[in-house]
Amino acid sequence: MKYWFKTVAVGIAGGLLGGALCLIVLALAYNNSEVFGNVADWVSGIGSVVAIYLVYRQIKQQTDQHNEEKGHDFKIIIGWDLIRDKSSEGSMVSSEMKKDLFFYGTNSGMMPSAFIYIGITNQKNYKLLKSNHEIAIETGVQPQDPEISSLQTEFDIGIKKRQFERVLPGDVSKQINIPYSEIEAHFKSETGDLYIIYMSVLGEIYGRPF
Repeated sequence: MKYWFKTVAVGIAGGLLGGALCLIVLALAYNNSEVFGNVADWVSGIGSVVAIYLVYRQIKQQTDQHNEEKGHDFKIIIGWDLIRDKSSEGSMVSSEMKKDLFFYGTNSGMMPSAFIYIGITNQKNYKLLKSNHEIAIETGVQPQDPEISSLQTEFDIGIKKRQFERVLPGDVSKQINIPYSEIEAHFKSETGDLYIIYMSVLGEIYGRPF
């Protein structure tokens, strides 16, 4: 819509400018200043151009604001998987149920964006991390972030490097599974909610408690 208004505004402005040039040529050719018309006609024409320009600017600002607010919105989906684990000790075969936390994200915004899984942490560290990144986005200065574990050893010790994942509007990211035993061992002293944390390519922090 904004391109349509821009085209109309430019077209009208161009038409008025072309008409003015024609009038100037005619005035010079016939040495008659009345060819320019009266002041009321010019005021009306200029007012129309200004009004169209102001409407276009307002629509553009509203569109930009809407795209900025709703361009991407990452929602974290979580659940639990029960997995039957079979193990053998001597001649005995045992089978027990183990629980995994699984999660993924969905882009419920209107534009594609990229996100990365950061890790799992407590509420205090989540709030600090979110506050730090809001400060960094606003000021360009990045405060010291708390240390957060992904509970995936190969990434935490640097064997593998996690990459941003591009997620289209309405699409979902890859599912990640964390054994519940790992969560219990890492947060055995925690009594409050834990948070799964993702970050957008722009540095915005998204968290989901569980």
